[in-house]
Amino acid sequence: MVTTESSQIITLGIFVVSYILIFSGKIHRTVASLLGLIMVVAAGYAFHFLTFESVLEYVDWNVILLLFGMMTYVGLMAKTGFFRYLGIKAIKLAKGDPWRIFLYLSLITTFVSMVVDNVTTILLVLPLTIEVSELLEINPIPILLGEAILSDIGGVATLVGDPPNIMIASRSGYNFNDFIAHLFIPVMVSLLLSIIAAKFVYRKWIRKKPKNVEKLLKIDPRIYIEDETKMRYYLYVMVAMLILFATETITGIPPPYIALAGGVISLLISRDEPREAFKAVEWPTLMFFVALFALVGSLEDVGLLDMLAEGIASTTNNILLLSVIILWVTGITSAFVDNIPITAAMIPVVESLAAKFHTGLFWWALAMGVGMGGNITPIGSSANVITVSLSRRFGYEIRNRDWLLYGTITGVISMAVCSVFLLILQYY
Repeated sequence: MVTTESSQIITLGIFVVSYILIFSGKIHRTVASLLGLIMVVAAGYAFHFLTFESVLEYVDWNVILLLFGMMTYVGLMAKTGFFRYLGIKAIKLAKGDPWRIFLYLSLITTFVSMVVDNVTTILLVLPLTIEVSELLEINPIPILLGEAILSDIGGVATLVGDPPNIMIASRSGYNFNDFIAHLFIPVMVSLLLSIIAAKFVYRKWIRKKPKNVEKLLKIDPRIYIEDETKMRYYLYVMVAMLILFATETITGIPPPYIALAGGVISLLISRDEPREAFKAVEWPTLMFFVALFALVGSLEDVGLLDMLAEGIASTTNNILLLSVIILWVTGITSAFVDNIPITAAMIPVVESLAAKFHTGLFWWALAMGVGMGGNITPIGSSANVITVSLSRRFGYEIRNRDWLLYGTITGVISMAVCSVFLLILQYY
């Protein structure tokens, strides 16, 4: 058996190599995380400091089941054509005006992202945005940026809006209403300032007169509905889930069970074969979470994360200053690497700090940091990466300069807004 210090060095070395592989993009992040898990467990068996069973105990199955349930539900709802129908309704309401199209589609993605994963939302809305922009002969890039960036902001507001929030909720014990009570207002202020920034940044684009407006207005949104009956039933399921999320403190029913039940009921409504219905489930993402939880758990098992928490706590006893440090460190880091592994690594640290200082402020700092910081760069969140990749596939290149003009500005503004709200939240 190796010494505690040696086991920490071995575990940390494997963890660093795994994260480098995850962030490098050389191999898929799921493969990289699974490889890291295999390596750390192999080292644990070889030197007798870790077992496969011990690291699996760190896998948060609440997060896995909640994501699985929501993915199943959203996939089945998307097949009804609901999201395309909603988008066309909004565009017709805008009457072809570029600024209104930007505003309505961006706000739709923002509010849908509060209850649906924003990557899924972007995948559903982006093709429609390009289709309509080409019909009107306007540049779709400002709208695409608005959808990606504002959906990232919107996802911060609720427990189910962003995977990091789901992870934080599971470990912190905060419920659906807690997230809304603490995060909804800073999200709304960030959203308002981001819209004002867009009005300024895209002032020349806004003035461009669209074409073929009459043709657009003749489109009947109902042609996009594939199955109105199922769509109506799925909407009932969504309303029921939201009510149960909001009344968790009364019913005692946890969010993972609600999401899983919603997914299963949707399966019954669809009457699809499970193999077909589960095509919408991002299995690589779920396996990524499993491996990531176990990998981070290995650090916790050998005591490294306790040491990191003690190191951060020793810098200052000022709770507000510590929370601001967490906000900006995780925010800046999330601007350059995916926020899910950053959140996974920080959760045990924040949990330790929250217990030491008897405050939940650090949890909200983490949620706002990893959520808002991702907008600073085009690689800061999965939704950003998907938007850039798909827009290129459709023939529209989102350059770094395009992102800097809007995404970076709104990311920094949102982080500043959240810093101010941390000051308020410490008395909440």
